[in-house]
Amino acid sequence: MPDKIWIERGRQLAGVTDAVARAVISLSGKNQKNKADHICVEAMRSGLNRLPYEMTVVIGEGEKDEAPMLYSGEVLGSGGEALDLIVDPLECTSNFAKGLPDSMTVILAAEKGSVIHVPGTYMEQILLPLDADPGPGVFDMERKEVLKRVSESLKVPVQDLTVIVQNRSRHEHLIEDIRSAGASVALIESGSISAACDIFARPQSRYHLLWGSFGAPEGLVLGFLSRANGYRFYGRIDPHNEKTEEEARELGVLGQVLRGDQWIAGRGVLVMTGLHDSTWLRGVRRGYNAGQVDHTTTTVIWALGEKLELECFNGQFQ
Repeated sequence: MPDKIWIERGRQLAGVTDAVARAVISLSGKNQKNKADHICVEAMRSGLNRLPYEMTVVIGEGEKDEAPMLYSGEVLGSGGEALDLIVDPLECTSNFAKGLPDSMTVILAAEKGSVIHVPGTYMEQILLPLDADPGPGVFDMERKEVLKRVSESLKVPVQDLTVIVQNRSRHEHLIEDIRSAGASVALIESGSISAACDIFARPQSRYHLLWGSFGAPEGLVLGFLSRANGYRFYGRIDPHNEKTEEEARELGVLGQVLRGDQWIAGRGVLVMTGLHDSTWLRGVRRGYNAGQVDHTTTTVIWALGEKLELECFNGQFQ
């Protein structure tokens, strides 16, 4: 199927993410994470239910955080062609609640049956240049060897490489190994999708790869993004409790190390509307005129081999 068709579907989905952004922005920086999550979930559910598709949520954000969510297996839409959905109604919830950069609302739609189902847990992940691909044994390799491959691929000395890692205790040894090899670490509090997009959008910036255990929904999104941008992604489910470990075993993914094009094998489209500004995506802008609040949003639509950026003013795309 030509990607222009997926871009058009992305335009339809952009109407949903724009509505989500406008619905929740008034809670920016007010430290109400669950309320913001709930508003985003309900706005996204309402918008998706108006679209002429039969969309099944493969995985939604929320289970591992015990937050409101669009649940796995939920069917949305008014009927029509069947699609798989991966949703993150409020990516970087903590940043949004604290008024920090890098929050957005995200929908990934893909061909029905092309997405491997995963439990709502964590996934060990690495995103790196395609030419540095170490193969599916990457998580068992010495980390200094992985960094050496990236160095040779980019022709950048190891000591000048910077690896994006989430600032969590589970990454203590990873951070130590990266620094011991001579490379630098850029710690983020949340926002693996936004961090990865920064790598894609600014190839001459100081960030070179992303590494660590992040949410499984974000991993599937990164898998798709890696295909769209000529990078290599590997992911392995990292259950956070016995329940999700058993779910991973039943789904046949426990212990499996898969590439991005294996996690999502078919075509699709990724739609992201900014809530707070990041280095590569503008957040919601509010204007005030005679007691009326105007909203302007920016949305990026990514299909395989094609990217589109849209501006929307009060729900009307420019």
